[in-house]
Amino acid sequence: MKLIGNIRLSKKAEQFLYLLVTLFFITNLTNAQNKKQAINDFLHTIIPDYNQKIFITKEKTSTNHVIDIFKGKTSKNSLTNEYKRDEREEIKPPLYNEEDWRKMKKKYYHKAEENTVANNLWVSTDFDYKHIELFSAHLFIEFIVYHSEQHRPITNIFSFSEPIFYSGKKYLVFKVGQGTTESINGLTDNYLIIMKKEKRKWVVINKSYQLDVFY
Repeated sequence: MKLIGNIRLSKKAEQFLYLLVTLFFITNLTNAQNKKQAINDFLHTIIPDYNQKIFITKEKTSTNHVIDIFKGKTSKNSLTNEYKRDEREEIKPPLYNEEDWRKMKKKYYHKAEENTVANNLWVSTDFDYKHIELFSAHLFIEFIVYHSEQHRPITNIFSFSEPIFYSGKKYLVFKVGQGTTESINGLTDNYLIIMKKEKRKWVVINKSYQLDVFY
């Protein structure tokens, strides 16, 4: 028997607990691998050459923003005071499902605020590319100006949120900011990416540019 606190476990209970911990570890590892693969599969659709240099902002975009964008615009009925989703949104049913969206929000909303700083930062090993350089989004303008003053080659810049699962684990959703070292006004292309795994590869099934969300 094994003693945990003041509770004495039988051999069977100890084995069951060990199995639960192992399954939890394997599930978390698989989820992390899928998220990493999705980001890299997406990047490869834009930049096929793994030797190309890429700049990435090290801070992850808030998952709260991802969830709000997924919901899209809503309007308030002046008679009932109820909010209704705008039917013109790009993410349309059946991909958009209110119940699935609410489950995603319950699981991931405020995640960025609850995580440690380290968990909210990308590291170079998250990406398959050989020449990844991370920099702080807070120093974006300084970074662009310095790059221009040094007359360095024009290079792609990206920002990413942590991918989050939607509709069980059928889809992965994340926000992308995209620009170049000429983007003095920031990352000018911003969109929401929804990916689905097909034949061991994550493929883009929806790309939404509509990011002006109203509540």
